[in-house]
Amino acid sequence: MNEKRIRRIPMKTWTTKQRYATYDTYSKKELDRLQKLQRDSKWHLAYHLQPKSGLMNDPNGFTYINGEWRLAYQNFPFGPVHGLKSWENLVSNDLQNWRYIGSGLQPHAPYSMQGVYSGSGLAQGERQFLMYTGNVRTEDGGRISTQLGAWVEPDGELHELSQPLISGQPNGYTAHFRDPQILERDGRYYAILGAQREDKRGTILVYSAERPEGPWQLDGPLDFGFDSLGYMIECPNLAFVDGSVVLIFCPQGLDQSVCAYDNIYPNMYIVADDIDWASRKLVNPGPLHNLDVGFDCYAAQVVNEPNDHAHLISWMGLPDTTYASDEEDWQGCYSLARELHVIGKRLKQLPMMDSLIGAQMPVANATIDLVSVLHFEWQIGVDETLVVGNSKEQLRLKFNDTGVTVDRSGVASSNADDFGKTRSVPLVAGKHSADLYLDRSCFELYVDDGAGVLSGRYFPEDATNWTLKQAADTQVAVTGHKTKSIF
Repeated sequence: MNEKRIRRIPMKTWTTKQRYATYDTYSKKELDRLQKLQRDSKWHLAYHLQPKSGLMNDPNGFTYINGEWRLAYQNFPFGPVHGLKSWENLVSNDLQNWRYIGSGLQPHAPYSMQGVYSGSGLAQGERQFLMYTGNVRTEDGGRISTQLGAWVEPDGELHELSQPLISGQPNGYTAHFRDPQILERDGRYYAILGAQREDKRGTILVYSAERPEGPWQLDGPLDFGFDSLGYMIECPNLAFVDGSVVLIFCPQGLDQSVCAYDNIYPNMYIVADDIDWASRKLVNPGPLHNLDVGFDCYAAQVVNEPNDHAHLISWMGLPDTTYASDEEDWQGCYSLARELHVIGKRLKQLPMMDSLIGAQMPVANATIDLVSVLHFEWQIGVDETLVVGNSKEQLRLKFNDTGVTVDRSGVASSNADDFGKTRSVPLVAGKHSADLYLDRSCFELYVDDGAGVLSGRYFPEDATNWTLKQAADTQVAVTGHKTKSIF
């Protein structure tokens, strides 16, 4: 690779006052300017969800209702920073073709003055109930976390409850108390929340109620086989899949001896046979696994559907991390929606892409479009590196007996390089396959029908004349298809 790096535009330094300035501080002209920057970006994505402007982080309110999927993204519209958050709404009939349908929950007094944080949705007939965290910052820099509720009518009209569902954290816990997932099981409502004990240990709390509006009572911490996993747990989700229960969550500060991971914070999961709500205990939980072994995966949110079906979408980003698109005043995107299945105590994640796969394209001695999917097949025993790129920038894929490795060090702009420039999916003996979904500034690699997933961001300065390079006597068969754009 050409070692000369592109000179970066210095990033704006945001003060706390600027981050939490109310939206009416900004003009429509400024918002239009920011939205145009995102649309015109060379890193604008073709078929991955992205913000219209500013920052996109956690997926929220993921609900299957009235024959369609509703999703919101947490958004600070005015810059690539974690500022004053609101929700922006999307809808899809197939989890592939998404439409923006306007703004959702907005920050306001008295309970969400410094932001509408993460939450979930639940279908109740033709209405949707939202449960979410409101954030207030105190003058001394502290926080007040309040769990709030709202109804969404079939026509999209929003009715926020005037009183909190849960006014504050229970005794023995800090104000790091957020990200409720609301569930209905056997005629009762449950909510699980990420929390931090006063001794700085992360946990998941269970609440229950007879109605979505409450009153909600604290049942206690969830027993999922570990007393503590780091200093804070964020974004806990329960998925009910193929007769099993899957707990998906983000433990911050997790000891590497418990489960190895490469990113600043991991997104993990545990598969159990069932959950006993009376004792708040997962039944026969399996080991801890990485949800995605790639570079950029966090805050995955699940939608539970009828007949033990579930899908998830994750934020292809990480907290406390900067990205090359920050220089254009936008940041963030989402993974493809993934259909979940359980085999043993492991998840399989299948990308929802069938309607977006286009015509077959040549891959040998041909230009590779960065809006495409490449399919690989090989046998264990192969030791080969394939290069997708041009004379200046490349992604490298190494296939050998230990697994599949993606190396993004050859791209001019990546992110969080201090945490490593390679990631790997381990393999066992046999015949293998993988699908590499390329978009203009992100990729997702699904190995062996979703038994392993590796995703990440990359920011090529020059996306022209990319080709696939492999040995003349290659033992890795490759085919390719163009993919359709949804934007």
